[in-house]
Amino acid sequence: MVITTAAETTNNRILLSSVLVGTALAASVSGNYDFSYTDLALLTTAVLVVNFPTNPPVPVQDYCTAPGYTADPLLGCYRVVTSDTSFVTYDQAKQECVNDGGRLLLINSEAEANALVAILRTYAAGGLPYWFIQGTRTGASLTWFDDSGNPLIYLPSTVTSQNSLTSTRLSLTLQLGGFQYEALQPTTTSNRFVCEI
Repeated sequence: MVITTAAETTNNRILLSSVLVGTALAASVSGNYDFSYTDLALLTTAVLVVNFPTNPPVPVQDYCTAPGYTADPLLGCYRVVTSDTSFVTYDQAKQECVNDGGRLLLINSEAEANALVAILRTYAAGGLPYWFIQGTRTGASLTWFDDSGNPLIYLPSTVTSQNSLTSTRLSLTLQLGGFQYEALQPTTTSNRFVCEI
């Protein structure tokens, strides 16, 4: 019992499996117990499960070491970029995130969207500006895509369009403005965007 407890508390898988096998063999040799095929299968399974390698979860703060980036349990490693003087286009914002080794933030769920809104509220004391995040489409009624060309996993049910676009050749960008998602022409500029690594 002491060896088993020590093995479990020290996470020593080999010691724990040795205790399991040793106890089973001792019981068998002493004649106190005869193992059936089912018992042997269960013992083998227990040894395999105990020794199966697992990777411990990496804490968020361990990989979020880039300067200016913050760890968040939902959004991962992110950076809110704000500038009161320089305006950038969607492509310029995307390139700046790439320069950091990341990309524009991609929202994958309603929970992530709510977390982002809560964070951005702290930056919105002077009004409700636009923030670039990942998302483009080629027409007003077409599918939204991420920067890798895949359809967006999550999109709010309502995306406000600031422009009535009739040409499918015009590309739309997805932004968070006034804490709602809005579709704007690519020529629209913003001095704020959110990157993730």
